[in-house]
Amino acid sequence: MAISPEDLPLKWTLIGIVTSVAVGIGIRAYTSWLNERIKMMMTFQLQRNMLDAQMLSVWKLIKNWHTGDIQIRIQTDCEEVATMIAKSALSFLLTVIQLLASLAFLWYMDPMLALMILAISPLFLFSKIYFQKMRKLSREVKSEESNFSNILQENLRFRLLIRAMGIFPKRRQKLTASQQELFLLKMKQLNFSTYTQSAMKICINAGYLLTFIWGIYRLHSGQISFGTMTAFLQLVARIQTPILALITYIPGFVRFRVSADRLLELKEGEIEPQIEQHRLLETTALQIQDLSFRYEDKWVLNNLNLNLAAGQPTAIVGPSGKGKTTLIRLLLSLIKAEKGQILLTDREGTRPLTAAHRINFAYIPQGNSLFSGTIRENLMLHVKEGEHIALEKALWIACAEFVLELPDGVDTVVGESGMGLSEGQAQRIAIARALMHNGDIWLFDEVTSALDRNTADTLIKRLLDFGQDKLCLFVTHDLNLADTCVQRIYLD
Repeated sequence: MAISPEDLPLKWTLIGIVTSVAVGIGIRAYTSWLNERIKMMMTFQLQRNMLDAQMLSVWKLIKNWHTGDIQIRIQTDCEEVATMIAKSALSFLLTVIQLLASLAFLWYMDPMLALMILAISPLFLFSKIYFQKMRKLSREVKSEESNFSNILQENLRFRLLIRAMGIFPKRRQKLTASQQELFLLKMKQLNFSTYTQSAMKICINAGYLLTFIWGIYRLHSGQISFGTMTAFLQLVARIQTPILALITYIPGFVRFRVSADRLLELKEGEIEPQIEQHRLLETTALQIQDLSFRYEDKWVLNNLNLNLAAGQPTAIVGPSGKGKTTLIRLLLSLIKAEKGQILLTDREGTRPLTAAHRINFAYIPQGNSLFSGTIRENLMLHVKEGEHIALEKALWIACAEFVLELPDGVDTVVGESGMGLSEGQAQRIAIARALMHNGDIWLFDEVTSALDRNTADTLIKRLLDFGQDKLCLFVTHDLNLADTCVQRIYLD
């Protein structure tokens, strides 16, 4: 059927309406997608920044934070901050603009009514009280969430130990008590929010009622027409809608402020700068000169002097708490000495030890230090192509040939903290990992603590045979190991 010329404007009008609706839907969908994308990018970037700050914190700061507390801050607080910045802040700004525009137009029509609406507005009556109370409750909730995360993390990490010690009921009771405290705090927060928002909505409705009464009065006195009164009511409704929206933003702003403060706490303190690592050329000597260190007021090392030479393994022995682990931290530049210095000598000369020389150390910590993943991933963690010995050779030197006999060999997956391996097996794989690093200086912390005597003797013989050109330092309570070393230092 043909369309007459008179119908053409209607046709294009309908097409324009449909197109506008479709474009509007598309724009809203795109902006929603874009907001979510920006929020995710900001969240991940903020989480990386917080994690980097913790990973590079100096030792005296690391010991002040519980892992569970850090996790809850990085996971939830970062997301709340990113959500506020990426989404809520812009919506809040647009709502404020809408409110001010409507209020300005109402002021133009009737200044007295605008003043009365402002006077009855709950934002001016409750803002200070609300923010102070809500912030206090939010801090208490966040603090208890961190405490709950601490308990949960410890229970999961030591779940087998907890069952073995028969203390599961007590640990469960502690977790339940934290949950109950968290529930009570959140109920206090919910009750306060419900009461205040109800009071605010009552004030909003009172404002609408006041406008209606004011309009009836002025209509009755002949000052305005019925149409003007209707315009008043519609305009007040346009003011009340953004006010109600602003009320809903307030809890989010409070949580944002509390979360931001908690994240700033993580960023406080000294951070180790990331510097390029410097590999030395055939390190031949390490000298410790008048080295002293203390924790708070307790000296653990006082004027320590020590000379290490390549091919002359040294054993550090002594009772616990006398500075053996502290010495390792000083050698790895994880802590700074109160006085004294450590010098390294290679073909290019002698230089003070810094964090840039950490790459020259092959470090085997005490206990299980494997990461979840395959054994190959653990062995290849910090090696470069062409700068490491053969994988099979490293396993043999570390007495870890059993890895090659596993069904999946070096591609066997190990769980968290070496789950699926015995303590001795995990320790030997950690030794092989250090050997793969091929550093000139070997630091072994209780390297035989989880091994039987025969395996320990074989391991030490292979290590000393292979490491004849290395600077070997053994921190140990194993007297047999100490007897095989050229130099023995007793810390008391």
